[in-house]
Amino acid sequence: MRDQTVRRFLRFVALGSTITLIAACATPTQPAAEPTQPPAAAQPTQPPEAPTAAPAPGVVVVPPGGKIRIGGSFALTGPIPDPGKDIRQGAEIAIDDANAAGGVNGFLFELVAEDGACSGDQGTVVANKFAADPTIVAVTGGTCSGETFGLKPILQRARIPFVSPSATNPAITSEDCDVCNRVALSDALQGEVDAEFVYKQLGLRKVAVMHDSSDYGKGVAEIFRDAFIKLGGEVVAFEGAQVGDTDFRAILTRIATNAPELLFFGGYSTEAALITQQMKEVAGLQNTKFLGTDGAYTQQYLDTAGVAAEGAFMSYVAGDTQADKLAAFREKYIAKFGIEPEKLGPFHAQSYDSVLLIVDAIKRVARVDSAGNLIIDREALIKAIRETKDLAGITGTLTCSPIGECGAGGVQVFTVENGQFKQVYGFGLKQ
Repeated sequence: MRDQTVRRFLRFVALGSTITLIAACATPTQPAAEPTQPPAAAQPTQPPEAPTAAPAPGVVVVPPGGKIRIGGSFALTGPIPDPGKDIRQGAEIAIDDANAAGGVNGFLFELVAEDGACSGDQGTVVANKFAADPTIVAVTGGTCSGETFGLKPILQRARIPFVSPSATNPAITSEDCDVCNRVALSDALQGEVDAEFVYKQLGLRKVAVMHDSSDYGKGVAEIFRDAFIKLGGEVVAFEGAQVGDTDFRAILTRIATNAPELLFFGGYSTEAALITQQMKEVAGLQNTKFLGTDGAYTQQYLDTAGVAAEGAFMSYVAGDTQADKLAAFREKYIAKFGIEPEKLGPFHAQSYDSVLLIVDAIKRVARVDSAGNLIIDREALIKAIRETKDLAGITGTLTCSPIGECGAGGVQVFTVENGQFKQVYGFGLKQ
């Protein structure tokens, strides 16, 4: 019994030692591992996304929902703010009509109006602003010749076409400027027609000439002077003042010593009105006739000159106005702005036609790409404007010459009768 007990004890001890040894060699307990996820399915390799290509120089890209932006340089301040406002508003009616007709491939237009102030310096500021804006497709303007000379070299370098509604100096358009266009008629025509009117219609032979030293005023005065002399007339004085002058009596007194039958003035409304008034105060000029140009053919002239304007003459580079189109335009203008356009200035119809000409050319060159963008190549647009032919506008049928003369019509001469302008002569117009 004792031997069995001893053997059992030894087996228990041996078993305990084995258990102890196994326990001693066991790995310490570790946190339970997260369930293993099956490996993600291999994705096909994608090529890196190509960067959006920048538009080529001179190409305007209008994204879906964007607007076709036409810049405008308008003389909203300076010597002729009313005509400048009138020109801007005429352009706005043209934009409205273009959008009402669906724009171009569903893209609508926007007018980006800036103040050119009838100034060469300010025209330069406006042109630089447009040149730095890649969304500007074309420009309507400038209002005045000096302002437009400020626009011209910068827009030429930037390859942005412009169409002026009212800058009449002959040098606005030229063979070396393919972006330069206008629907106003050149002073080369106005100055010569005015000279013929004075010499042949009024029968006068002795005139004096004044101007306001602006690019516009001096330019048309020189053309009138040279044309009148060529006809056989005598120019007894050629005097320059300045835009903004208010007292012209000293100049008028000098002119009076030569007893001219008519005083021709190249310049704008305020100065023209003051000269008309002050002529009545200077001995020797009380009965001298006065002839101004389109820069003074305004309600502002009539209001400022008052009764002194009676019997004065004024010329205007008119289009071959289409009565039905003008009537529809006036109705929209009055409804939108609450004033008759003639109360502000004479170039509203030309302004409308300048925008019409740009819009028509854009329609001929614009295309929609695969992403839905409207693409307008300015170089193609420059060419398309010059290729405009037989476009029906308010001022007549517009066809652009090789140097950008796109206007229709001729020159009208008016006299002031009972405080209103009354036409007395027309050249190159349907009568």
